[in-house]
Amino acid sequence: MKFSHSLQFNAVSEWIDYYVAYDHLKKLIFQFEKERVNRANLSRDSENAANQTSEEQKEEQESQFIIELDKQLQKVSDFYSSQESDLYSTVDQLAVEVSNTAEPSDSPHVPQAHTEFPNTVEGPLESLDSSFGHEKSRFPTGRTSIHNDSLSRKMSRMSFESRLTVRSNQTQSVERLVDLRTQIIMVYVSLSELESYIELNRIAFQKILKKYDKVLEGNLREYYLTKVVAEARPFMPSTLDSLHNQIERIEQLYADAFYNGNVTVAIRQMKTHLRDQVAFERNTVWKDLIGQERKVNDAHVKSPDGERMVKLPFVNRKVAYETLRSSLCFLLSVAVFAVLLNVDCFGQRQENYCFALLIFAAIMWATEAIPLYATSLMLPFLIVPLAILRNADGSVMDAKPAAKAVFSSMFSGTIMMLLGGFALAAALSKYGIAKAFASHVLSRAGSRPRWVLLANMFVAGFLSMWISNVATPVLCFSLINPILRTLPDGSPVGPCLLLGIALASCIGGMTSPISSPQNIVTIQYMEPNPGWGIWFGVALPVSILSIFVAWAILLLVYRPDRACPHLNKIKPTRGKVSFTQYFVMAVTILTIALWCAESSMEDHIGDTGIIAAIPLFVFFGTKILGKDDLNAFLWSVVVLAQGGMSLGYAVTSSGLLEDIALRIKDGIQDLEPIAILAIFSLLILVFATFVSHTVAALIIVPIVQQVGQQLPTPHANLLVMGAGLACSAGMGLPVSGYPNMSAIMQEDASGKPYLTTKDFIITGIPTSIISTALVFTLGYGIMSGVGY
Repeated sequence: MKFSHSLQFNAVSEWIDYYVAYDHLKKLIFQFEKERVNRANLSRDSENAANQTSEEQKEEQESQFIIELDKQLQKVSDFYSSQESDLYSTVDQLAVEVSNTAEPSDSPHVPQAHTEFPNTVEGPLESLDSSFGHEKSRFPTGRTSIHNDSLSRKMSRMSFESRLTVRSNQTQSVERLVDLRTQIIMVYVSLSELESYIELNRIAFQKILKKYDKVLEGNLREYYLTKVVAEARPFMPSTLDSLHNQIERIEQLYADAFYNGNVTVAIRQMKTHLRDQVAFERNTVWKDLIGQERKVNDAHVKSPDGERMVKLPFVNRKVAYETLRSSLCFLLSVAVFAVLLNVDCFGQRQENYCFALLIFAAIMWATEAIPLYATSLMLPFLIVPLAILRNADGSVMDAKPAAKAVFSSMFSGTIMMLLGGFALAAALSKYGIAKAFASHVLSRAGSRPRWVLLANMFVAGFLSMWISNVATPVLCFSLINPILRTLPDGSPVGPCLLLGIALASCIGGMTSPISSPQNIVTIQYMEPNPGWGIWFGVALPVSILSIFVAWAILLLVYRPDRACPHLNKIKPTRGKVSFTQYFVMAVTILTIALWCAESSMEDHIGDTGIIAAIPLFVFFGTKILGKDDLNAFLWSVVVLAQGGMSLGYAVTSSGLLEDIALRIKDGIQDLEPIAILAIFSLLILVFATFVSHTVAALIIVPIVQQVGQQLPTPHANLLVMGAGLACSAGMGLPVSGYPNMSAIMQEDASGKPYLTTKDFIITGIPTSIISTALVFTLGYGIMSGVGY
């Protein structure tokens, strides 16, 4: 939780205006940072003048910031003094009142230590009669009996008016006790809140001064905390000691008045009321925070299409545009499915039904009529009832063995490798290893936009190898915030940097077997498994050259050096490397090393999925990762991959895949393998650009594998791996992969998106085409060299 949210969450709601204005001071720091970058760019012609100007500006900004800090400190001090005076005076008054209401120890009005007063602080009791009755019920049994007998004898001799007078006096006594108890508890709560007020403001000054020194490279924190804050009245040790004495004093008063001096019982009862008060205030503040967050999301995240309503013809009703679109796409998918079930395309019922299911799934995935993972979950339900699967002898498989076979196909070593990759990514991200690496690399990139852009792109590509190209853009976008917030309004550098990270992350999706879901699908159809060594040997040269191509295109289109000669530098993360971080890095290196050497250990390991179990049981077994981390895995991607595998098994078992491959082979068997790879790469590029990388792999890669096996000289692994790499080359639209989807959502401080679809088309399409060409030229050459 950000400290600004923590401050609001823990603050006393009635005092919120008297805390340190943390957000205001933070905005002031970022404003100073932006001014420094802008002035530095204007003064680059004269280095000496620039240095002199920089020093003068630094001193001026520090003076302004100290003035703002002094204002906040004065505000806190004044408010504390007023609260202290009022509360301490109230404590003195309560002490006098407790002393005046004290009665001899044999008085029936003094509660015993083992009893408790009614658990309410809301005010007067609902009924005076019930109050009086409750007060009597708290007296010791023997003493109450004697008292009641005596009272009955006296009252029997009194007139009706005298009895009413006695009862009224006793009721007023109970009311005074209730009122006294309420006052003491409320003062105790207020004193505890005042103690919390001091601590929160102390932390606020520490945090904001630390941010000032980090962002503006100052040295103000130590001086201001020790020489100014520590000398202010609220933060003096004597002030805190005095406050603690008052809290102990009010606890003693409560114990003397209601618990016969038993302070332990009194404190326990008073802390119960304090917890109730804190819980109530936090619940209220939390609701306010959620409401504010929802307002922000409604204002800046939802797309216009999601808000648009469409009037239905012939009925007087409106529906959301997205709901109507999804419904029409679903009906279209069902209609096509129903028609194809009744058309004989291949001469075999199982093949016809499987083809209908394949087209149905393709339309559902392409249109996202329902979520992608929901379509995947629907596939097993359709595969078995349609009786698509066949036995090895060609007979139709019965429902029970068919269900078993389908579910078996949905979990394999490939899925385990995907889960192992998620575990590595979670650990590297959770313990700040990925962020520390990235920030240290980027801090050495200098301030020239072209080199900062290239450094960001290579960091994104490298991190995609290990924490997937789904998580990498989010991390990299957060790292460049110090640059984005200091750019002039409308600067092309912001879109250039965001696009660079997105394109590099897409390209990074081809770099390792766990860098993207489509690679997991690709490996599933490669026999034997290529291992990490061969994959690196093919993918790294292609991806490195592709990143340079994307960098050159971005420089040509946006010209960032002209718009802003020098950017704000990224500061590296500080702190010592912990034992846990060393352990996470050791397990990660060990796992990757075993993956790379898997082919030489195949007789003992059997499958890469077995190695993937290492980070899973080590990280979760040592509690480095917990249940929340497990829940945060991209289970939608896992389910999507499992649905694709079940469909792939059905297409193979029914004979449809072989039939399609034979028909395609007849048209391309006379072509060279490089030409066949080029055809399939371009086909999958188009599909991946308009749909998604993973869906393209799920639908096309199985067909490519069968075509490769049916060629006169089989080249299945060559075509499959080339097609899998080409999936990651699709980056010409915002919907072309997770990195692009993340980039299109980035907005500036005013809520305006940095990027539009036009930006992706101008830079993404040329990059996609060149990257695909590298796959079927350079990639083909390397794959041929390793025997594919």
